[in-house]
Amino acid sequence: AKASLSYALGRLQPTDRFNVIRFDDTMDVLFPTSVPADAGHLGRATAFVNALQAAGGTEMVPAMRAALTDTAGSDANTVRQVVFLTDGAIGNEQQLFETITAMRGRSRVFMVGIGSAPNTYLMTRAAELGRGAFTHIGSVDQVEERMRGLFAKLENPAVTGLSVKFSDASADVTPAVIPDVYHDEPLVLAARLDKLAGSVEIKGRIGDRPWVVTLPLKNAADGKGLSKLWARRKISDAEVARTTRQASPEDADKTILALALEHQLVTRLTSLVAVDKTPSRPDGEPLKLTELPLNLPAGWDFAKVFGERPQLPSPPTDRRADAGDARLHFAAMKHQLPMVTPQPATVMLPKTATDAELKMIAGLILLALSLMLVFSRRQTFAR
Repeated sequence: AKASLSYALGRLQPTDRFNVIRFDDTMDVLFPTSVPADAGHLGRATAFVNALQAAGGTEMVPAMRAALTDTAGSDANTVRQVVFLTDGAIGNEQQLFETITAMRGRSRVFMVGIGSAPNTYLMTRAAELGRGAFTHIGSVDQVEERMRGLFAKLENPAVTGLSVKFSDASADVTPAVIPDVYHDEPLVLAARLDKLAGSVEIKGRIGDRPWVVTLPLKNAADGKGLSKLWARRKISDAEVARTTRQASPEDADKTILALALEHQLVTRLTSLVAVDKTPSRPDGEPLKLTELPLNLPAGWDFAKVFGERPQLPSPPTDRRADAGDARLHFAAMKHQLPMVTPQPATVMLPKTATDAELKMIAGLILLALSLMLVFSRRQTFAR
């Protein structure tokens, strides 16, 4: 995490503003508010990061509240980006989702998980709610590569503040929260319309300038699989609504189940079952009982558990001695004797139980003898 944060500080430009928040089960904010990325502030931030020590838990909600607190919310000419880095296990998912939903405002939340401890589901969902992205760094060797890719995205927001409006058709658009568009990354919107008429207008901002494009729907081309794409997105929206308590669990599950059954999708409530109707036995042929081999548990040795595997006798073959030998010739057997396959013996598993009952009886006998001995000594002393 320290290496990733140091790399992030090195990518800041003089026109940027930044702040650093340290959190475990406590929280520290380096500057009272965002400061310019000049040499003095970057030097203090670098020393602050180098002095960080891993300790305590991973209480993310207070730090997320502090990061999403926007004191300059009226500044529409800048893009506010929150990059959260952690290498710890994170809980309290519900509180974190509710915090992002309530306080995101104009901020974009980018989650960076390092190692195997972070909750991937939580961080992916948090990035979706924050209109950002999730980046996973598996090891220290991947820090520069993954952080370079993340900052290439952060430094090049193509279109922000997107909205979609259909002129004539009634549309059900997904995703419900439309993220920004970044260079070299497409944004796919899916919508179900009651009619293919009119146009769709997409608005946003490129830097400090408004941007708008209008597309006529009559020129739309046919495409296969669009209904499944739309349904998959709607299911994801229903899961988000369930997580953020915008919909009750019962209503969200009802929506998910209806979409999955209608469009034949696999979800946490539905599965696909494959049925093979290819006949494997001809009609009229009797059933046969066959013993099939099974894999042993890991660490078991076949020979120690079941004994050595029986060696089947090899069939007799023609053999002939060389001419320089004692001129012995073995002719081929005209009538081969029927081979007898040894029947598998009953499997005898090792007896691992202890003779606990015998030891208990022996213990009781010894206890009785000791009591008799104590009693006899007391009588001797009494005399």
